[in-house]
Amino acid sequence: MKRERRNILVTCGGKWVGHILQLREVAQRIDTLRGAKVFVADCQPITPAGQFADGSFQVPAIADAAYPQELVRICRNHDVKILVPLIDIDVQRLTASRELFVAEDVALVGPPAHIAELCFDKRCFSRWAEKRGIPVPKMIDSMALDAATYPLFAKPARGFGSIGAKICRTVDEARQAEKERADLVFEEYLSGTEYSADGYVNRAGTCTVCVVRVREKVVGGEAYRSRTVQEPEVFHVAYRTIEALAGEGHRGPINVQIIRGDKLGVIDVNPRLGSASLLSNQATDGRLFEGILREAVGETVWGDPTDYRVGLQL
Repeated sequence: MKRERRNILVTCGGKWVGHILQLREVAQRIDTLRGAKVFVADCQPITPAGQFADGSFQVPAIADAAYPQELVRICRNHDVKILVPLIDIDVQRLTASRELFVAEDVALVGPPAHIAELCFDKRCFSRWAEKRGIPVPKMIDSMALDAATYPLFAKPARGFGSIGAKICRTVDEARQAEKERADLVFEEYLSGTEYSADGYVNRAGTCTVCVVRVREKVVGGEAYRSRTVQEPEVFHVAYRTIEALAGEGHRGPINVQIIRGDKLGVIDVNPRLGSASLLSNQATDGRLFEGILREAVGETVWGDPTDYRVGLQL
């Protein structure tokens, strides 16, 4: 007799207590998931989220060859149906190993591997966006640094969480940054208000959620204080970006980061749940997280991406 699976495993979720609580809450609205347990897997033995989860597991580091197989073992032994990664390098690793989870009948909440790669590679994403008329900061070739207008923003060509990113105010600072890291890309520096849009693309390729919020306090690339807002220009660019990626095959949650000042530009796209997506989930009365779980068990969800509450604060 086939075992019934209904539990949820959040990977690299050690500090995201709110995600654990809200996933457990919305799971109770879904008949096939009612009574589901929410587990946390992390490389640390004790985590804040683990104290609120129904169980926690210490796993190898993401780069460890045994990491995906250890998650498969946990899913098999603890009746896990849905796997939810929360950070970019985890999304990249697990989507590349999707067949392991498919064989185990586990739904991985993440994009196709080629979308994860497109969003992770800053050069590729910039070229892709420019071809589609999506505003992004202009990239500056290393050979053009002497003639560039400063300041410039330097960041790893393949990176996440603002690790290694810095402002270069002079050509000497840019050249020094190059010496310190060979993998940097340079782009025009955009200053202004930082926004994030938490979105969702359903299995039919339609954007059903697009909640815009101001990033009022950011630490290590993650929003620690945020507020939902109605900003038509920002919403339009975020929605266009999500729809364009949906056209390339993206399905599932997505986070678009935008700066608006003298110029407006998309500065990053993460095909996963954002760190402050629990605020967007609240703003949609649970529709964001509920949609993720419903589609993971085979349903198709629909919704108006403009339908969310403004003025909620995290």
